[in-house]
Amino acid sequence: MKTFSSISKSRFTIAATCLLPTLTLAQGFTLDEPTKPPPDPEMVRNLTEWRSKVEFGGLYVSDDSFRFGKYTGLKEKGLYGVLNADVRRRGPYDGNDTGYWILQGDNLGLDSRSAKFEYGRQGDYKTYISYSTSGMTQLFGSLKQFDIEHDRKRLGLGFDKIFAPRWSVNTKYQYERKEGVKTIGGVIGNTGGNPRAAILPEPIDYGEHKFDAELNYTTKQQQFQVAYHLSVFNNDQDSLLWQNPYSAIAGWDPSAGFGFGRGQLALPPDNEYHQITAFYGNNLSDSTRVTADLAYGIMTQDDMFQPYTVNPILASSIANPLPRTSLDGEIANLLLNLNISSRASPKLYWKGQLRYEDRDNKTPRDAYNYIGGDSQRQVTALDGGRIRFNEPYSRKDLKIKADGGYKVTQRTTLTAGLEHAKTERTYTEREDADETTLRLGVKSRITEKVSANLRYARSDRDGSTYIGEEPFVSSNTPEEVAAVPGGWENLPGLRKFYLADRVRDKLNLVVNVMPAEMWNLGVGANYIRDDYKESEFGLTESKIQEYTVDLAFMPTMKTSIHAFASTEKLDSDQDARAFSGTAKLTQSADPRRNWTATHRDDVDSLGLGFTHAVIKNKFDIGADYVYSKSKGAIDLTTGSALDSEPLPDLNTKLHSFTVYGKYKIKPDMYLKLRYWYEKYDSNDWALDGVAVNELANVITLGDTSPDYDVHTIVLSFLYKFK
Repeated sequence: MKTFSSISKSRFTIAATCLLPTLTLAQGFTLDEPTKPPPDPEMVRNLTEWRSKVEFGGLYVSDDSFRFGKYTGLKEKGLYGVLNADVRRRGPYDGNDTGYWILQGDNLGLDSRSAKFEYGRQGDYKTYISYSTSGMTQLFGSLKQFDIEHDRKRLGLGFDKIFAPRWSVNTKYQYERKEGVKTIGGVIGNTGGNPRAAILPEPIDYGEHKFDAELNYTTKQQQFQVAYHLSVFNNDQDSLLWQNPYSAIAGWDPSAGFGFGRGQLALPPDNEYHQITAFYGNNLSDSTRVTADLAYGIMTQDDMFQPYTVNPILASSIANPLPRTSLDGEIANLLLNLNISSRASPKLYWKGQLRYEDRDNKTPRDAYNYIGGDSQRQVTALDGGRIRFNEPYSRKDLKIKADGGYKVTQRTTLTAGLEHAKTERTYTEREDADETTLRLGVKSRITEKVSANLRYARSDRDGSTYIGEEPFVSSNTPEEVAAVPGGWENLPGLRKFYLADRVRDKLNLVVNVMPAEMWNLGVGANYIRDDYKESEFGLTESKIQEYTVDLAFMPTMKTSIHAFASTEKLDSDQDARAFSGTAKLTQSADPRRNWTATHRDDVDSLGLGFTHAVIKNKFDIGADYVYSKSKGAIDLTTGSALDSEPLPDLNTKLHSFTVYGKYKIKPDMYLKLRYWYEKYDSNDWALDGVAVNELANVITLGDTSPDYDVHTIVLSFLYKFK
């Protein structure tokens, strides 16, 4: 094994040797060209030949765990098969046959499996078919045991063709089927005080077709593309019907109670989306390029409406039926992007962008005289609080951005940018919003071994007068608005965070250090602060702080070591004032009913790993360890007119350790062994210790926060062949 000092001596010897030809030639001598070491046969073979491989074996999981199996597919204790394949064929790299085919399969022994077959001719065409499945299961054993699970199956087809050196077409089709059960809340009731709810199993029976086609034209100077996208979503379950488990209470029609009472929910409706796009790019010169893309899409949804109620007694009271049989929803979306970038000189570059989007909601607007939560007869009075107008939201966005950089020295570049965004919305508290962002930065290679990048951005958002009662006024009848005390539902001083005035400061620093060739150290820091300066109630301030350290070390050509550590802090402050019922005007003006929630989330992570070639090209080993913990705290402070209790913290902790090895049994056969241990602990006061019927007005599923302790062992053989 070479040490660092021996490497340095070798370099000195090489440098000295390089001077010898000059000296000897000056004396009239000749030297034979030094003999080059022969190339590594395995490296040559990997670069010039397509190699196929098949991996097969077994896998054992020590315990059942929904959480562990959520993304791995290993949700149940027991044995699983290991089968992966990558089989490919083509002619010799120096021959005339350019035809090829590839057959790939991943995780074929698990529920989350995938396979793909591709066939084509390089420089001419290719076609493929793919298939994949995945699934998740969570068991609930409350009043009646059932699985919360879903299975996803995906089929893909594709065909690409090059018609001429400049023309090509790409097409692909995908069909996805998703079946199973998830959860949803079902509510019976019609006012702020009498609703009763239950967490219900919702059937999943979705299908989605996607199709894309592109026509491309490409030269060295110009590029053009026109494309079409289609998405068709189908839900074979249009509604969810359930029996009301609660007895009738005050404010309900007697028929709504347990025994006769039923509730019904509409499930995600069928819909379609069509989009046509065009792109053009032109290299005006070696230093300047312009691009433009235009997209126009239409979304439609015309599923049949569900009735106002499934209770026949309540339905008999309907005097004002549904105004239409379906929403007849339609949204047209127009998007335009213009970009230019140029390097005006070796020291100066700049770029500009204009982006415009118009989301035009053409859905008809109607009055719906609904029945509150399958619990009351239809109330037809204009001030009865049961007539609402749907609000077809539309939006326009315009953004203009310019950025540039100037190389002030050979090692240092200064950057700057300015951006202005304007947004117009309908049926919202703020019709117009403007945001201006200034960006500054400096990139420097401080020394041969140290480089840094520092960026700062400040954004200031404001806009038209914030009218908090706008959604309430525009969605209700004038008679209802006049009958409601104050003419509002939410506190007049409440601001939605995405519409409110805001000043945002962002600071980012990245430093890379290479103290020696075998060392690489990266340090990063990120800081974001949002100040909602005009918000009396709502989110008033938030901060995000992130700090990371990454280390890579390669002491020898056989060994590499890597490590990282990070910490993240998310803080936010939320202010509000409690009010209710007929006393809302008095209570909403009483500062003694103020409350403040301070949210503090901390996440710390670290990792360490290594790889080592015990015997070069024959026996490799490695290991990885990851640790992560998080803590979520909510500090609640209330005024003197309110009572509150402290909320417990939310905690999670993860340990994940993997060790693995790969041994070459024969030139084309390997033995692989992997051990994986993972332990996860969490607590959530909203779930833990809460019985199914413990909450006053909600029937839950009796779920608990996840914990698991799982060992996994994988033994497999890998075979490579031509």
